[in-house]
This record gives sequence, C-alpha cells and structure tokens, in this order.
Amino acid sequence: KAAAEKAAAEKAAAEKAAAEKAAAEKAAAVPKTATVENAPESSIPGCEPDCFIPNTVTIAKGGTVSFVNPDTAPHTSTSGTAADGPDGVWDSSLVMPGASYDVTLSSSGTYNYFCMVHPWMQGTVIVK
Repeated sequence: KAAAEKAAAEKAAAEKAAAEKAAAEKAAAVPKTATVENAPESSIPGCEPDCFIPNTVTIAKGGTVSFVNPDTAPHTSTSGTAADGPDGVWDSSLVMPGASYDVTLSSSGTYNYFCMVHPWMQGTVIVK
C-alpha cells in the first residue's frame, strides 16, 4: 500500500511539474514587447486596414507596445475608436516624424486604438 501511495504521489508531482512547464512555455510564447509603425503616407486615406503595421499585435500582460512614426506626418496612438472617441487608457499626443511613443499594458484584454488626426488609421492590441 505504501509503495502504491508513493507511486501515486510521484505521478501527481510529475503531472504538476509538466503542467507548470507547459504554462511557462505558453506564457513565454506571448511576446513581452511589440513595435507598431505608421504606414508610409498613412496621413492620406487608402492605407486601410494596414495604416498601422502590423495592424494587430499581441503582447503578454505587463508588456509594452512601441508606436514608431517613420512617416512624414505627425500621428497619434490613442486608445478607443474613431466612432466612440478616446477611452482614456492611453494617448500618445502627437508623435512627430522620427519619434516614438511607448505604452505598457498591465491588464489582459483587447484594446482598439486609432490616430486622432487621421481617424481611418485603426489598430488593435491584444494583451494576454
């Protein structure tokens, strides 16, 4: 009986260790950082849906998204939607050409964002 209990305990410990390892590997698969760039000439309609490149990024909870502006026009990265307006999670203000803005997101969820100057520019950040 003692040998069977010991074997059961060892099996349970091995299964727990395997589950913890799988969870750690899954968490490691979600990047901690992402970079989003404004598409060239995105200040003119016609870049939709890829005005932000990439249009959708996924980061781990507590991760950071860098919004980089290589375009010739200033842009914003503002959480919310063009239809409903800013939701207050973040607002880069104007990001001038050649500049960038970083936001760190500590809560899981899906965050829509847009450019307040060019509202056809829209994207999504998914935090897991």
